Amino acid sequence: MALPYRRSEIKERAKNEWTGGCSVTLPSFTEDFSSLNEAGIRHDIAHAAELGFWGTLVGAESGTTFDEYKRFLEVAAEAAPDGFKIVSHLSFDTVEQSIEVAKLSEDLGAEAGLLSYPQSFRPTSAAEIVEHTRYVTDRTGLAMILFASSAWGFKPLSPTGFPIEALEEMVKIDTAAALKYEGGGSALFSALAEVVDKCGDHVIVENPMEQQAPAQARLFGTRWWGTSAYESFGDRVPKMMAALNAGRFDEAMEIFWSYNAAREAKAAFHASFAGANLIHRQGWKYLGWLNGFNGGLLRMPQMRLAPGQMKSLRAGLAASGFELPADDAEFYAGRVR
Repeated sequence: MALPYRRSEIKERAKNEWTGGCSVTLPSFTEDFSSLNEAGIRHDIAHAAELGFWGTLVGAESGTTFDEYKRFLEVAAEAAPDGFKIVSHLSFDTVEQSIEVAKLSEDLGAEAGLLSYPQSFRPTSAAEIVEHTRYVTDRTGLAMILFASSAWGFKPLSPTGFPIEALEEMVKIDTAAALKYEGGGSALFSALAEVVDKCGDHVIVENPMEQQAPAQARLFGTRWWGTSAYESFGDRVPKMMAALNAGRFDEAMEIFWSYNAAREAKAAFHASFAGANLIHRQGWKYLGWLNGFNGGLLRMPQMRLAPGQMKSLRAGLAASGFELPADDAEFYAGRVR
């Protein structure tokens, strides 16, 4: 299957056709962790589509080998129903691996790739970041979701965590479709406003945090968000985003506040590993399982999910009116085996 667009069509396609939210799908493994649980992965792709998401990020950094990740991506693409978008996660040990997965994504007809930076990449200037980014984009026709995050360690180059002058050049790349912006630290929203002003004519600029979606829709006209674990809250996030995109702001805010207890529980959970520069994806798997996804543990090394953390996350969802499994016994192996 070829890409569903030409290189020259990417920017207009994204601005005109991308609406809604892009969730995250994490790998499922067999009970002995010896291989992927492909049935569990297929279940999760189908469930994400049923909940109303625009598409999903096929998440790396979650215990797969490089070859397993490529198979994970293939299974996800095979399972995706018509209209449901697949986004590959270009986050690996080397830039050459990212390029290889980008080319595989082309062959699979994926919608886009989320571009990360290898741990070994230590730029000394904004120009080096642009050069590295172009090294990837020059070698693939895949649409790119650029990712400006403070977690990359670029703060010595800019107080925002990612040099805005680099972003101004990167968004002009013909395959750049969107910019996932997570810079600015405690001044995130002010930084986002500056980046929208300087980069918004070229790509979709958005912060993926669902708690910021209503403000972005009203202030910036944002219509697409991603990537993030929106599946933690079942179908509430895609419903809220759909209402925002339809101009039904009061309805969107009613949905938004309906799961605030779950939002606060997840925020408290995230605060427990602040500074790790790593997402507690085991916790994301648990939240997804509570909402009908396959669940199951990720291969080590991962941060362990403690019973007290599970209790707090469950309580937040229960207070928000979600229908939950009676207990957690089935989470560890997963729904589909």
